[in-house]
Amino acid sequence: MAHDLDLRLLRMFATLARVGSYTRTAAILHVTQSAISHGMKRLEDQLDCKLIYRKGKTTHLTPEGRHFLGQILRVLDSLDRAAESMSSRAESRGKLSVTLSGSMAHAILAPVLREFRESYSEVSIVVRLEDSPRAIEEVEEGRSDLAIVVDHQLPKGLKAHPLFRDRLQLLFSPLHAWAQKQRITVEELGREHLLLYQRNSVTFRQTEDYLLRCGLRLGSYVEIPSFEIMKQLARLGLGVALMAPWVAAKELEEGSLATLPTPRSQISRSWAVIHQGHRDLRQSEQTFIGLCRMACGQITGGKSLKP
Repeated sequence: MAHDLDLRLLRMFATLARVGSYTRTAAILHVTQSAISHGMKRLEDQLDCKLIYRKGKTTHLTPEGRHFLGQILRVLDSLDRAAESMSSRAESRGKLSVTLSGSMAHAILAPVLREFRESYSEVSIVVRLEDSPRAIEEVEEGRSDLAIVVDHQLPKGLKAHPLFRDRLQLLFSPLHAWAQKQRITVEELGREHLLLYQRNSVTFRQTEDYLLRCGLRLGSYVEIPSFEIMKQLARLGLGVALMAPWVAAKELEEGSLATLPTPRSQISRSWAVIHQGHRDLRQSEQTFIGLCRMACGQITGGKSLKP
């Protein structure tokens, strides 16, 4: 019967429908995979219909499941709104958790937080430093409200608010032979010792894809978990770094690093703020995103993306 439906089972079903995996659902809800399986069986028994089926390792919804999901999402959203409205100061005394990379934090966090505190002085902010793959997981699993990531093949269920686009370039010592050139060839790039950001990043994967498109294989390179170290090694002439110029704006301005575009084609990235797509943003979150967009416009010369 409808009045016997367990709210926990409804939230479990909504989460499973969003992520499409029993394992991921169990991790997000901090329960065992067996608990998810038993919970879904109990919900289907109560409704007397099949809601989900498995195809390989992925979970899919039946037509009845899709219909039921549409109904309960509205109910769950109403309940969440009601819970938030119980305190008139929930917004002003709430907490906002944000995950972003170290380079992005260095570039925009100070101006964003300074302006944010003007409007939400009593909101506590938790900042985590993670690169895009891990930052995406933080949002998926509910540990972060927002994350600033490279918008590249985002998982189903996440919503992105565009910030800006950039492209990777070659950065090197001003004493390097390339400093006298306006462009280089793919062959010249293939002979260089490269300084690349860590392998589990989107930046590394895009760099590797670019080199393959150019007919190059990763040969002599160093994999580095810090852009600051990459810049230091490049300044010392110990390799050519691939990174976005805004990360090294100070060094390029003072002349301690030089830059050239990549030959043949560009390595372009799109940055965005992401959150779980099934929920509406709070006013404080909307303000935070707007401030991020303004700050990103500053570091990219006003080339921010409109929502």
